[in-house]
Amino acid sequence: MEKNLKFNFTCDDMDGFILIDASYQKIFDSDMLYALDILLDISGSSELIYDFPNENWKTVRLRETASIRNFCSSGKMILWFFGNTVKEGEIEYTDTLRNAYQWLYLPTGNLLAVSASEWIQCLSYPELEMEITFTLTVAAGWYAVAREYLPAANSAIEKIYYCKKEPTVSHFHNIS
Repeated sequence: MEKNLKFNFTCDDMDGFILIDASYQKIFDSDMLYALDILLDISGSSELIYDFPNENWKTVRLRETASIRNFCSSGKMILWFFGNTVKEGEIEYTDTLRNAYQWLYLPTGNLLAVSASEWIQCLSYPELEMEITFTLTVAAGWYAVAREYLPAANSAIEKIYYCKKEPTVSHFHNIS
């Protein structure tokens, strides 16, 4: 079982990076995917605004994304917002993790990393093949997750640390 790996990640405008157990794919119906799409549109600059004429986008976004925000805050998914980004990264297992601000529950131990736009597109159109950033097979259970940015000459390298342990809180801040 591999615990560390390097990856390359490309993110479109109004996009994000998702960490999730692969088994949760079947939970995402069209309403959850639509909520995720709205969540990614922080400023209300996409065509989605036309679905809510004469409404304040912040109010719409707060109301319409409750399901996906609750899903993330229960530890089932981590979403990091990125836009127009190309990253090189590495995920690394560690035995201890002091500053874990995010928690992820992996009931099957099949960790999947993918861009949010790819997730939405491929779950909306199952005939498409999902371009996965990486998969990692780990022991099922709870994981503390932290990330850091390591500046380099030509790109930002993201290092993700994860550690198997039980959460110390019951509500998680898994969207950032």
